[in-house]
Amino acid sequence: MSEETFTAYDIRGKVTEGVSLEVAWNIGKALADWLSTYGVVAVVRGNGGNEALTHALVEGMTLQGRDVLDAGAGDKSSLLERIKHDGLSGGIFVAHDTQDDVCVIELYDENAQLISAENGLNTIAELVHAGNFVPAATKGELTSIA
Repeated sequence: MSEETFTAYDIRGKVTEGVSLEVAWNIGKALADWLSTYGVVAVVRGNGGNEALTHALVEGMTLQGRDVLDAGAGDKSSLLERIKHDGLSGGIFVAHDTQDDVCVIELYDENAQLISAENGLNTIAELVHAGNFVPAATKGELTSIA
């Protein structure tokens, strides 16, 4: 994973360069540990979002004991509405930036606010780089509503 993978507002890179499945797995673990409230995290796959990458993010979160709501394909506004309406702990939006031909992962907190370098993304990046995750005693559950 290159240092450029984590930007000021998101995580991006080609699936084979920068955002590997292992990195996505660790991003899921780091977000699960970082979120301040315990509860369900929603995942939405946007236009062109990589399914294998999405699965790795989900697996990382469930290994850390987080329950995950797989909302399937959708747009960012549907994810944000779900976080607010259902009182979720946060969310992940996975999409493909066709202009730069890269996968983009955006993380959101319990207020449906983008987690940026200013409010936590740097800390999440540090957790991913360190890789010192202790799995939860009980794996979280995945619920698909797609």
